[in-house]
Amino acid sequence: MGISVIIPAYNASRYLHSAIGSVLAQTHQAAEIIVVDDGSSDDTASIAAGFSGIRVLSMSHQGAGAARNRGVAAATGRYLAFLDADDLWLPTKLEEQVAVFTEHPQLKGVFGRVRQFVSPELGAELRGRYKVGSDPAPGYVAGCLLIERGAFLSVGNFDESLAGGEFIEWMVRARRGGVAMTMLESTVLLRRIHGANSVLSNIATIQDAYLKLARTIHKGADNERHINPESVLPAQK
Repeated sequence: MGISVIIPAYNASRYLHSAIGSVLAQTHQAAEIIVVDDGSSDDTASIAAGFSGIRVLSMSHQGAGAARNRGVAAATGRYLAFLDADDLWLPTKLEEQVAVFTEHPQLKGVFGRVRQFVSPELGAELRGRYKVGSDPAPGYVAGCLLIERGAFLSVGNFDESLAGGEFIEWMVRARRGGVAMTMLESTVLLRRIHGANSVLSNIATIQDAYLKLARTIHKGADNERHINPESVLPAQK
């Protein structure tokens, strides 16, 4: 089962090494890892290039949605997985999701749960700004998904015009299109809160997109209707 992992990265030199390391540490290895340097002005591209076998694509700065789309266009795997450059996968993420596809071939996408953590290098003042729960939440974020490439393409690319919430907007289209997906009970993603997250700088846009997704899932009345906004937005003081 060939899996292409796509990592959009913008000025991600602080965390990219750890993110790639968490992909390489998977108990089920991906067929390829593609890092898309989204016009970074730091050492993002050179850090990615320092890993053997990593494909590095470069583009002008256009945002995470455009970077993911660029990676999808270059990917060769039957399945697609996404990881933001500041987050981490748990080691059995791909193995557990592949097992679900094997047992339930009618499914096109598998999510897992996400646990947030405040990045340890932050000072006490910054760490105190965010109330991050220790309990995993349903992970309706790109880093928690493994999806069949054909199913992704049937929904279409991420909307590059959005300043935030592009994955949630994609999810709305996927659910309206009837793409069969499920949610694992297992935690597959550690989502880093470090103060410069794009989700924190685009909260209004993302909240609007999230509400649309919640309404769509509620109308579907299936086993994914119970959504926790904390899987997308950390609480703030």
